[in-house]
Amino acid sequence: MIHAGDIEAQAATWLARRDAVADSGEIPEFTAWLAADPRHRAAYLRLAAAWERSARLKRLRSESSRIDPDLLKPAGARRSFWGPRVARAAGLATIAVSTATVWWMASSGGTQIYRTDIGGLSRVVLKDGSMMTLNTDTELRVRFTDARREVDLIRGEAQFAVAHDASHPFEVLAGGRLVRAVGTAFDVRLNQEDGLEVMVTEGRVAFMDVPDSGVPKPANGATEAPATISAGEAAVATGQKVTVRRVSTAEAARRLAWRAGELSFQGETLSEAVAEFNRYNRRKVEIEDASIAGVQVGGNFQALDVDSFVAALGRSFGITARAADDGTVVLTRGSRSVHD
Repeated sequence: MIHAGDIEAQAATWLARRDAVADSGEIPEFTAWLAADPRHRAAYLRLAAAWERSARLKRLRSESSRIDPDLLKPAGARRSFWGPRVARAAGLATIAVSTATVWWMASSGGTQIYRTDIGGLSRVVLKDGSMMTLNTDTELRVRFTDARREVDLIRGEAQFAVAHDASHPFEVLAGGRLVRAVGTAFDVRLNQEDGLEVMVTEGRVAFMDVPDSGVPKPANGATEAPATISAGEAAVATGQKVTVRRVSTAEAARRLAWRAGELSFQGETLSEAVAEFNRYNRRKVEIEDASIAGVQVGGNFQALDVDSFVAALGRSFGITARAADDGTVVLTRGSRSVHD
């Protein structure tokens, strides 16, 4: 049985192919694919509609890039502009047309290396039909063997929609730990400071340590079986500690907003929001006044649009910004309290 993730991957590929050619006309293979299964047409139309809506929103954006002053508000006073299903479809449609930004090179032993720059976002469809979406400043290596499908996440973050193949497990090695799946969808983020984060949105994955010997062992160290993370759960591994918790659909959608080139905040501190923006931009933001670091922010932003983020801080909280000699945007408390 074909999984929903596989169908969406195929639909996104067709959308990218047809969008890349100004006069694509009727492609026989595409017509046959649409007719093969009602789910094919539904997935394609959903992604196409989301992409068209995205294009219309871009045309409506003002030349000054100014934003709604209410975009940032204290926690509890905000509402979402996008439902989870729309956000997911928009993300896939955006990714479908951004595949050209990925760097690829072949190395010895049949290994492929994929990279994105700071601010980069790329989607890769592997030869088995699995789909990888690479976030900003990410590097990973892919190698298929007779026994398994192997991905080594060197740095950054990637989301995986794995094609089902029980005889060839899909394994992601990151931060000394192994995430093993057969047919599922999950996100892996490698943080130098906080360790490893894994979030599962479909199916389930096994999670275990990989000691120096290279032989996987359980992540919790307590049982012979590896820890299992199911859809709607996330695990954070720091040092020897692994914490698994439930993740709501809304939170999962916000955490994956980067697939549409966005950052979505809901109650994060200004310090956390600044750290996220700095992941995506070479022009950094710095908090000079420690008293504003804990201000809670919320809203959806384009990940590469630092100016709109800073403008919203000024409008909502009176936070002022100045440019340092090296171009860094320095934030400090303004003339009015951020609690006004």
